[in-house]
Amino acid sequence: MKRLLVLILIVGSLVVAQPSMAASDCPLKGHPVGDGRWTRMQFLPLETRNVRIRFENGATARMKAIRLGPEEFEIRLHWREKSEWFSPVNFSALAEKRGAAVILNAGYYDENGRPMGYFRSGGKVFNSRVLYRGRKTFLHYGAMFTVGRKNGRPEIVSREKFLKSSVTEAFQAGPLLMKDYKPVQGLSRYREYLRATRRTVVGLGADERLVVLVSETETRGISWCELQEFLVLPESRGGLGVRDAMNLDGGSSSQLWVRGGIEIPGRAAPTYIIAAPRGKTR
Repeated sequence: MKRLLVLILIVGSLVVAQPSMAASDCPLKGHPVGDGRWTRMQFLPLETRNVRIRFENGATARMKAIRLGPEEFEIRLHWREKSEWFSPVNFSALAEKRGAAVILNAGYYDENGRPMGYFRSGGKVFNSRVLYRGRKTFLHYGAMFTVGRKNGRPEIVSREKFLKSSVTEAFQAGPLLMKDYKPVQGLSRYREYLRATRRTVVGLGADERLVVLVSETETRGISWCELQEFLVLPESRGGLGVRDAMNLDGGSSSQLWVRGGIEIPGRAAPTYIIAAPRGKTR
């Protein structure tokens, strides 16, 4: 009887301890390097930052971060015409057409350029299905990036809490990496949890400012678990201080353009997130 009681206590302690575990099982530990300062752009009301994470084996993941407020920028999605899906993107021309100051790649798409999961832009729904809703698996489609119908603010929510009626723009991607300042659990079953590659990530801070993080072209890359370990850090410890964050399409699709000289090129994609200074969106 005593042995059975001890066994129950041991098993119970393991079950209780598991949900509280953070993303601490990455094979290599990394730490941010540099002063972590944000730099205000001269002609735009946004901030930029060079992110460098150095790992135990000496490799470094290099990324560019952008931070902007919804009061100064209108956030919208852009769907390229079918004839343009696989042609190179002229960011300057697109920025001129849409009044954009920031352009980055959005969610997943299939070999025919169609969005994987829900996608709504400009009052038109290109895919009405919220994939895998109600399932505890397929977490790489577990998050929604939305723009509120009433307040025009970006939001990151789980697919289970997504309401179509409350948004003007939205797309599905994932996984959800951070929620309420805590790493989301359950991602270790996926290859990308440990696989270092280029990433595009969007997050929101406590002040509702949008934070964009994009891997540079010549870099080691970063895994989901390494991203979680970095994103959970407050700014005082070299992190980004984000409350919620989600992963977007990555690899060769990762790309970023900011008016004024920042450009991280990538493979042409059908869908993009754009940020336009208020009053200049077309």
